[in-house]
Amino acid sequence: MELLIPGLILVALMVYASTRIKKTAALAFEPESIDTETFSIEKPDGFLSVINGDPALAFEAYSKEFGGDGAEDIKQARVEIRHFEAGDLSAAVSTIKKTSALTSDVSEKIGDTLYRLVEAERSEKGVGLLEFYKIAQSDTGVLELKVITLEETDPAIAVKVAEIIKSFIVK
Repeated sequence: MELLIPGLILVALMVYASTRIKKTAALAFEPESIDTETFSIEKPDGFLSVINGDPALAFEAYSKEFGGDGAEDIKQARVEIRHFEAGDLSAAVSTIKKTSALTSDVSEKIGDTLYRLVEAERSEKGVGLLEFYKIAQSDTGVLELKVITLEETDPAIAVKVAEIIKSFIVK
């Protein structure tokens, strides 16, 4: 009997902590607006922003879902933003051509900013990947949004990827 009350208190604390952890984890996957000095982007529901990730990236996120057969350990979508202090749009596209097979390369002007929208294909660990780039020149260099998806991505993820690409704006 002397152990029953402390045991019940311990169980109640564990249930409370578990519930709080689950709520906090669920909030991490909620939609979010990221606004920095050099760019802004909308992170949709189901994507997690990486904090203290790769220091070479200005922004990094990935989808909650993993791939299917043969890609169980690969996220369905990853988002990266890199800032290059030197170079221009043409140099950035040339770099992409060295590692991936380009399937599309289109220019688009939004406001006063010229963007290059590039699509490419490549393979990683025997899994086909699609890469979507939105590259723009800014006052401080070149900003590159890169979204990597599995070739066979869930249609809901593909819609979210399109939203991410459309929302990326260089300041």
